Formats: sequence, structure tokens, C-alpha cells
Amino acid sequence: MSQRVLVTGASRGIGRAIARLLKEKGYAVLGTSRDPGRIADRIEGVEYFALDLRSPASIAALIQKAGPVDILINNAGESQVWPAADTPLSKLRGLYEADFFGPIDLVQGLLPGMIARGSGLIINVGSMTGKFAVPFQSGYSSSKSALAGYTWSLRNEIRAFGVDAVMLEPGHIRTGIRPDVFAAAGSRFTPQFETVARRRAALVGGGSEPSVVARKALKIIKSGRRRPFYAAGGKAPLMVFARRLLTNRAVERLIRKMYGL
Repeated sequence: MSQRVLVTGASRGIGRAIARLLKEKGYAVLGTSRDPGRIADRIEGVEYFALDLRSPASIAALIQKAGPVDILINNAGESQVWPAADTPLSKLRGLYEADFFGPIDLVQGLLPGMIARGSGLIINVGSMTGKFAVPFQSGYSSSKSALAGYTWSLRNEIRAFGVDAVMLEPGHIRTGIRPDVFAAAGSRFTPQFETVARRRAALVGGGSEPSVVARKALKIIKSGRRRPFYAAGGKAPLMVFARRLLTNRAVERLIRKMYGL
């Protein structure tokens, strides 16, 4: 029987590319979207389910409907560009529900089945911003960093049960997904904030296709000996290599230059 793969956020961008590639390679793919009924161009053979990562009830319903899952790819989430000092905590809590607590809820719901079967794989899709924190993306950067720490800890807890967990961390990818942009009226951070927002949009616009991340996900699935972290797309592999050589101050200077600060 084909392995059953659950890909969250499969209606567009990275999730759609992963779902398409895995379906082509013979996997049984289950995809999620907040509203599957609005997906105009469905991937033939993919079974779609509704999922709102901010809703525990929605997550519980998905786990019940999906049935056994061999591979969970936690891809869905939200992005943001906010001045840290101006951002209401309610917005930050909402972001963490989508990018951190929601994915963990899915892991906790599906992991017992994997352990009972003695096999399974969890791929949590993070971001290079989890390693290289970007100004005015403090919420997003910290949520992805938190997810990376959780995944690395989880990996060593479940290894003895035949289940694996890894982080897949893309660089700039042309997903077409717009981040939540928020700045308080009259904020003292507005000039820098606008500069970073423009630079970010340009970097994403010149980034890699989502298919690059999909191919990396397939490589992870097929790998017999998996690493804790994988980089994919944009300048992510180069940045990971450079991080081994540069001091923290040098990394900060590089980030400031990249974003025009």
C-alpha cells in the first residue's frame, strides 16, 4: 500500500508543490486548506480536508477524518511584517497559534498512531528566519525558531519508536502568499519598517520556485538516515554554510545590509 502523507496548506505555494510531487511519485496524499471548496485548480487524486490551525476543534476534526497517516508535513502557517514594539499581543498570539501551537496539536494527534505502527515521519516546515532573525519579523522568526527547538527535542524522544522528525527550512520562495503587514499609525519605526517590507518583497520575488522545496521534501522522505535540519531554496544553503564561519555580529551586519538598514 502507498504511504499516506498529510500535507497542510496544500492549496498553494510550497504545500501545493509538495502535494503534487508526492502524488506523482505514487504516495497517497491528503491535503488541507482553510476552505477546500475554494480551490480552483485541484490536484487530481489528492484528497482535501478543511483545516484552521487556529482552531483546536478544526484540528481534532481533521485528525479523526484523515485516519492513519504515515508522514505528516506541517507546512501551513502565516507570515508577518510588524514592528515588534507596536504589535498588539493579540496578533502575536494568533500568529503562534497558526505557526507553533497548531502544528504541535497535529503532531500530538497523529504521533500515537505512528508509534503504534512502529514507523512514521514528521517534517515541520520552518524558515531560514528561524536561524537568521529578520528585523520587523520578530513574531514569525521566533515562532519558527521555537518550532525548530521543539522538533529537535521531539526527534530524540521518538527515535526509539521508529518515528523520525526533521525541520525543513526554506529561504526566499516565490509562493505568492502575502504576509500580514501591520504598523501603528505615526510609528517612529515607519521609515525602517517600509524599507524592510520593500526589500523583503523584492527578495521573495526573486526567490526560488516552490518546486525546489518539494524536491527536498521528497529527498527527506526517501532518505534512510535523516539529519535534524535541511535548507532549501533561495540562498538558504549558502547562508547555513556561512553561519559556520561568521560571528554573530557579522551575521547581523549581513542581515542589515540585505534589508537596507
